[in-house]
Amino acid sequence: MELYVQEQVNLKVIFMIFTDGAVCPGTGGAFGGPYPGFTEPSAPGESNKELLVNTHLTVFKEQVEAAQEFGPTLVNSHSLKDYFTEEMAAEFFSKALDWQEEKGYRVLHETHRKRFLYSPWVARSFVPKFPGLEMVGDISHWINVCETNTDDTDLTKVVEDLATRFTHVHCRVGYDHGPQVPDPRVKEWIGYMEGHERWWDKIWMEADKKGDMEVTFTPEHGPPNYQVCDPNTKKPLSSIWDVNHWIGLRRQERFAELFGAENTSKLIPSSTQGFEPRTKPGPSILEGKENISFK
Repeated sequence: MELYVQEQVNLKVIFMIFTDGAVCPGTGGAFGGPYPGFTEPSAPGESNKELLVNTHLTVFKEQVEAAQEFGPTLVNSHSLKDYFTEEMAAEFFSKALDWQEEKGYRVLHETHRKRFLYSPWVARSFVPKFPGLEMVGDISHWINVCETNTDDTDLTKVVEDLATRFTHVHCRVGYDHGPQVPDPRVKEWIGYMEGHERWWDKIWMEADKKGDMEVTFTPEHGPPNYQVCDPNTKKPLSSIWDVNHWIGLRRQERFAELFGAENTSKLIPSSTQGFEPRTKPGPSILEGKENISFK
């Protein structure tokens, strides 16, 4: 039934997979299971490096294979753990990328806390070693990990240097002390929204230079505990539906400004959220500072 509906409405899908954790289909976790045909992921505390890499790789391949039934636009992988050594990560990505290329599967690896690509400083030196490594750019995690703001020249340099590797974007607005601001529409946080937009713009502009015919993004502000709540009432400080709808509308409008309305999707305002407030992301903060280098 799901495939039938997908084909009838020409629905494109993006799958998210995890190489370990409670949502893996090989374990009895958040979504039931374990399910037949899926390997149990590594247990917390496992210290055998070879076994860790091989298990993560097996769990990765099984989920990517399973997703192909639905003809996904891409598969987004939460890959490895932040405590993996570079040698362990290199072994995993070498094998995973060769396998992806052999199979013709489009798999992106997310810049997420707890995963190997959790930090821009790790990615800065690691990613260029693997020409086929594409990423989901969730920069809200990087700004949090670096405990900084969107005017950070060093972080911006990494984002822009790796912009061609971000071929899907998670449009969540992070800040110095968390991966999600309480409400990116209000004046206290609108500057963070505009800073993230500058990063997202750069990714899109690099995609245009490459000749990509389509770019994708997900407005990804999440529910509690991502969303800040009143500690007494436990109610979210903003409507997540409206925040995500606003980000989608703002990015749609920005895409039309950069590449033409005729090339833009047709998201419409809802009864509770329109295009307001308007944002003014402006140019990159590195404009005129081309000599910045970490070499």
